Amino acid sequence: MKLSSIIHTNWPATFRLCYHAGGWRGLCRMPVRVYGPLKLTLGGRIQLPPDSSKNMIVIGSDHEDYTASSGKAELNIQGTWQIGGPLRIGPDSCIAIGKGAVLETGACTYLGRDTQIHCCCRIRIGDGVFAGEMYVCDSAVHQIISQGTPKPMNAPVVIGDGTYLGFRTVLLKGTVIPPCSVVGSGAVCTSDFTRDGAEKLLICGNPASVKAQDVTAKF
Repeated sequence: MKLSSIIHTNWPATFRLCYHAGGWRGLCRMPVRVYGPLKLTLGGRIQLPPDSSKNMIVIGSDHEDYTASSGKAELNIQGTWQIGGPLRIGPDSCIAIGKGAVLETGACTYLGRDTQIHCCCRIRIGDGVFAGEMYVCDSAVHQIISQGTPKPMNAPVVIGDGTYLGFRTVLLKGTVIPPCSVVGSGAVCTSDFTRDGAEKLLICGNPASVKAQDVTAKF
């Protein structure tokens, strides 16, 4: 392990998260590692896979090399966070999970710098998802009434496996992105795009719409 990685690790937050997720066994395995400042509130549960290994979840840096943070990172876990496998969360990100809510993050998923996830109901981020700076929220802070009919305040958000989300994408309540799709930078998504059973979609715009099908992103 590099000396810079050791120096810039937030050891108090790392120890707290490892212990909260797995007790003394989790503390010995050290599956979570935190870099840089982090405001941490733990009132809910963190569920890791049984085969979790050292540094499986990295918060605050892409790799072991430290990335400078402006100190805005926050984890507020009052509900349940189900982590399916290796996960990278960029610096200055905010994840808030309300009481009774469930956030699922799949294996081999990367969430870029300044990502914000506000989970009041249920949010599922699939395996192999790559996201730039994004905003995801499954709840409305105010009641919306359309033609005299109140709209639901909460609706799950689902991001399919292998999806690529561009820089500053916004996914609001009720959004469902099919697997292996590409969401363009700046897109504002509010719809279920799986209704036609299609996959590998190119989704762009504000409000977002399907621009093409059978699109593949390669890294």
